[in-house]
Amino acid sequence: MLTNLNGTLWPTLEAPGRGIEIARCGWGTPDALAAAQTGEVPALWLCNPNAGGCPAVAQRLFVSKGTVEPIFYEGQLVGSRFEDDQAEFVMLAGVGPSDPTAPRANQAASAFENIESILKKQGFTFHDVVRTWLYMDKLLEWYDELNRVRDAFFESRGIFGGFVPASTGIGSANVTGSAIITAAIAMRPKLGSTVTRAMLESPLQCSALDYRSSFSRAAEIVTPEGCIVFISGTASIAYGGETAYVGDPEKQIALTMEVVKAILGTRQMGLQHATRAIAYIKRPEYRPIWQKWLAENGLPADFAQEIIADVCRDDLLFELELDAFKRL
Repeated sequence: MLTNLNGTLWPTLEAPGRGIEIARCGWGTPDALAAAQTGEVPALWLCNPNAGGCPAVAQRLFVSKGTVEPIFYEGQLVGSRFEDDQAEFVMLAGVGPSDPTAPRANQAASAFENIESILKKQGFTFHDVVRTWLYMDKLLEWYDELNRVRDAFFESRGIFGGFVPASTGIGSANVTGSAIITAAIAMRPKLGSTVTRAMLESPLQCSALDYRSSFSRAAEIVTPEGCIVFISGTASIAYGGETAYVGDPEKQIALTMEVVKAILGTRQMGLQHATRAIAYIKRPEYRPIWQKWLAENGLPADFAQEIIADVCRDDLLFELELDAFKRL
């Protein structure tokens, strides 16, 4: 079972874990991140040199039980394989293109192909992927290009005819200097297992596939222990796919959170079931607006880690990704 631990960079990395650590993600200045790289677990290190007052942050992912084995690819630690009596999982972190100097579209295609190659060596396929994270340097310059590459990859592998993963796409540089760096979770039930997975719709939004953005709004894994929900990066997008409340960060935050709550509601969950969340905020001056929303809704100030970053559209000012768990 996946569990999560949030916090600021140094206390989080030094704090005791809740189980076996399978991956971590750090976001800050290159100097801060260089000091945090231990090489002991797969990691995705994102550079945010102009954080506008945001502290360096990190998230550590743990499994509460089972066995864990490291995964290496081309001499680099890129993932963890773990299992329990019901399913096998692969968590990948820090998978990028083979050539970080290639054109950006080529780098994106290479990153997807590398994920596929790593999974294949573990006996998985891309059809087993339930969740991805795509962090792109200068995202607003080439997000449409990234979508075309992802569409072509998914089409060639038959992903559109099956399970389309939940995903986050955010603008960030990374310590490798590549145009894109990724993470992913894949899951495969064992023979005779009762574990299931499903794509989830958003009651307040159309499918992202309707406007050719190749991800599902959310995904769930149901095990004998409970239901895990992975909500994709979610922003102020109206039902028809257009940006809602252009120029109004307060209303964009409110709508985003209503969408998140509506998705959770389809699984009889609420924000109290959240186990991990990241708030991507376009400008530092919007942080107090987000904090005000949290206070007004009875949630702690550290409900989500706060990252200053571009979202996939220049007029989107806020995005939230969230995982949740509820025992059955």
